[in-house]
Amino acid sequence: MAHTVIDLHCDSVSALMEGKDLRQAVQGVHVDLPRLKAGGVGLQVFAAYISSNTDSDKAYRLANERLDAIQSFAASDNHLALAESAADTRAVMAAGKTGVMMAVENGLAIENSLEKLESFRRRKVRIMTLVHFRHLPWAASSNDTEPFAPEGGSRGLSRLGEQVVDAMNDLGMIPDLSHASESAFWDVIRRSKKPVIASHSCAHRLCAVPRNLKDDQLKALGDSGGLVGVNFFSLFLSDTFRLAYEENGNSVTAAAASVPVPMTLIADHIEHMVNIAGDDCVALGSDFDGIGAVPEGVGGSDFYPVLEAELRNRGYTETRIGKIFNGNFLRVLEQWD
Repeated sequence: MAHTVIDLHCDSVSALMEGKDLRQAVQGVHVDLPRLKAGGVGLQVFAAYISSNTDSDKAYRLANERLDAIQSFAASDNHLALAESAADTRAVMAAGKTGVMMAVENGLAIENSLEKLESFRRRKVRIMTLVHFRHLPWAASSNDTEPFAPEGGSRGLSRLGEQVVDAMNDLGMIPDLSHASESAFWDVIRRSKKPVIASHSCAHRLCAVPRNLKDDQLKALGDSGGLVGVNFFSLFLSDTFRLAYEENGNSVTAAAASVPVPMTLIADHIEHMVNIAGDDCVALGSDFDGIGAVPEGVGGSDFYPVLEAELRNRGYTETRIGKIFNGNFLRVLEQWD
């Protein structure tokens, strides 16, 4: 049987902002409506991504422009529907449509304002990736090598960062720990009253990039009822690719030219996460249209039946595949509704 897919993260808003019509097949993108249909995607989370290079006083406006584009796309075709809750998602999936859920990627977008955070929730944003490539004044990034010196608070969150996490709990907006530093990760795990997610991350044990999750982090997510969505970026999946990337001056293009990455590595990361954290902790978070290289055979959202077949060949039961493909996120989302 084919399982309906929930994908926790894509950056395809960039194509929408360029004026590309994702209702049709579009060359050079991972996510468009024909691919979503072919892949059996019942819910695609679209992230309104804000670069860490954005001027802090422009981030909120730019995020809203991206959310406008996502909402317009969701309303542009009868096969699509904006989904906010678990009930919305189940109804959309039961109708054979694709739900579009909105997220904000990079807490820079709230411009240090709890009021702006609340305004995102009012317009139906369900997830916020707290930080991206650089530290914020209130949250530490896994990629920033500069010291993080928070004002008050704890090691990875400032006092404002703690207030942001508290407010997200109150508002029903899920904190996303992909890109967060280890210290910020642990601070959020301890502070959040509800289970959190890492929407698009892989296993550090298999590929040692700073933003992948170590085994104790994976176990903590599992123990707390949270989950991790497996990322499809070759750089986060293959340690051989990572080494070639570093040896070639951090060039994804050079690494891709020299290191083939089999799609089976996605299943390897899923298996490792299941072994460490349990099959209630693992989901899918492709990072499509935000990644520079994908494994062989991965063209976009139409890839999911191939992954399903690979897991079935490894002896995964239909129940376990169903959890990974949609059930685990629906369970977490229900706790935030």
